[in-house]
Amino acid sequence: MSKEEIERFLEACDELINCKFLVAEYKIAKLLKAIASSSDICDLISDCLSSYNRDREFARTYVQDSHGQFVCLMPTEEYKIVALVFCTLADIDNKKIDFTDFIKRFFGGVENPYQNFVETMIVPFKALVAEAFGYKVGEEAEESVKADEDFEQEDYQQEDEDFEENAVDVFEQSTKVAVQILSELEQCRQSIQAEDAYNMASSIIKTASLRDEVVLKALTAALKYVSKYVKPIKFLVRELSDLVFD
Repeated sequence: MSKEEIERFLEACDELINCKFLVAEYKIAKLLKAIASSSDICDLISDCLSSYNRDREFARTYVQDSHGQFVCLMPTEEYKIVALVFCTLADIDNKKIDFTDFIKRFFGGVENPYQNFVETMIVPFKALVAEAFGYKVGEEAEESVKADEDFEQEDYQQEDEDFEENAVDVFEQSTKVAVQILSELEQCRQSIQAEDAYNMASSIIKTASLRDEVVLKALTAALKYVSKYVKPIKFLVRELSDLVFD
C-alpha cells in the first residue's frame, strides 16, 4: 500500500472528526472517495464485509434501551466495527439514512451529539484501518515517537539489555494475542480452517515456554495464511504477525 493512499485516508478521517456538523456529509463523501481510491483499503473492507450480516448487525447496534431511549451499541469484534461504520457512512452518502435524524436519535443524549458520533464510530474506524496497514494513530503514535527518542539516547550496552528483555516479551505478548484468537475462534462458525487456526494458536501458547523463535515464526506464518479464510481473527493475526516479524 502506498504511503499517499493511507495518508489520504487518515486526512479524510481527521477532516470528518474535526469538522462542523453542517459540512459533515460533504466530509463523509470525501472519506468514501479516499477509501475507493485505495485498492488495499477496499480489499480490507471487503474482507470484513464477507462475514458481516448488515441487517442483523444494524438491528443489534442501533437499538432502544430499557428506558426507551435510542442508543448506539458498537460491536466488540474489530471486523464488525470496520464493516458497520463503512455501511453506515455509505447509507448516509446514498441518502438511505437521514444524517440529521440519525445523529439526534442515536447520539443525542449528550451535549454535543456530533462529537459523540465521531468518537464512537469514526475514531475507532480510523484506528483499525490504519493499524491494519502498520500505521499508529493518536496516543500510540505519540508514544512510539517518544520511545524512539528515548532509545536513541541509550548506549550500546543498554540496547543489548533491552533486546534480550524484548525478546522475552515477544513470547509473552504473542501468548496473550494467541489467547484472544482462541476466544474469537470459539465463537466462530466451525470449519476446517477455523479448526486449523485453533490448533496453531494453541500450539503458540503451549510452546511459549520453549522461547524458540523459529517455532514461533513458523506457527505465526501458518496462522497468517489460514486467517485469510477465517475473517473474525484477521486483525488479531495481523497484530501477532507484526509482533513476531517486526
